[in-house]
Amino acid sequence: MQTLQFRGGLPPVSRIGFGAEPLGGYEWGDVDQAEIESAVGVALDAGINLFDTADCYGDGESERRLSRALGSRRSEAVIASKFGVRFDSQNKAYYDNSVAYIEQALDASLARLKIDCIDLYQLHWRDNHTPLDVVFDCLESQRQEGKIRAYGVTNVEPQILVPHAGRPGLASFSLQYSLVHREQEAAIRELCTQGLAFLSYGSLGQGLLSGRYAADHTWPENDRRRRPQYENFHGDKLARNLALVERLNKVAASRNYPATSVAALRFILDSLPSSVAIVGVKSRAQIAQNALAGTGSLGRECLEMLIAEEAVS
Repeated sequence: MQTLQFRGGLPPVSRIGFGAEPLGGYEWGDVDQAEIESAVGVALDAGINLFDTADCYGDGESERRLSRALGSRRSEAVIASKFGVRFDSQNKAYYDNSVAYIEQALDASLARLKIDCIDLYQLHWRDNHTPLDVVFDCLESQRQEGKIRAYGVTNVEPQILVPHAGRPGLASFSLQYSLVHREQEAAIRELCTQGLAFLSYGSLGQGLLSGRYAADHTWPENDRRRRPQYENFHGDKLARNLALVERLNKVAASRNYPATSVAALRFILDSLPSSVAIVGVKSRAQIAQNALAGTGSLGRECLEMLIAEEAVS
């Protein structure tokens, strides 16, 4: 398993990360929680040590279940969690980046995870009124206290981060990125040159690039992908994306990969050398298969073919 060195004194981090949102049972259809918890051990055995969760995934259930699944193997894991999403009395989400809430959320996550220090603590979403300097000063204070080892951000425009990139405790940034979400690729590359690691989420286009779904697939009521705003799964865009999946199939076959998902994840790692691809996990077989993307390379010819054909599709 290839690894990446982060700032903040973290150990080498696997370039494939275990996305623990499904572990919280968070609108990804029917999931077998025992199966996902078992997949944690499979991931560790495959060399995957980054586990990405958040306090809002299943109202803390993802963190609790991750702690239970890691058990005595906690020392092998690099745990990344997030803060900033809250829910009101009507269960409507809103964002809060205040210092008081950061401190409250961090203590709650530490308790659910049953640890004394979170390896990578990330701002989940900006509240658009707390300055980033205030957020980072608070996180740096928590780092000095030993409650976190490093910090990062998700869903923050790369251009906004440039003035802050020199902070010693700021280790990473995370955005949606995959073969079907490349809009911010140039800005991501530029920010990586400032020494920050990039964590992609939606690395398989919410599962689209796994090759498991046909045009006539029907989504259950408890799966977010049935909603119109998940446009990759609807209408003309779905048709274009399924054509891309066929091209991925050809690339996977040419590299002797067992599935399109391996080629799709490898595309991220080869395109962005300072990256980790986070992939949501529902089963042991899924994580064992996707771990294969953490070795080798697609090669320049395959990369150029995918980019060129994706651009005109």
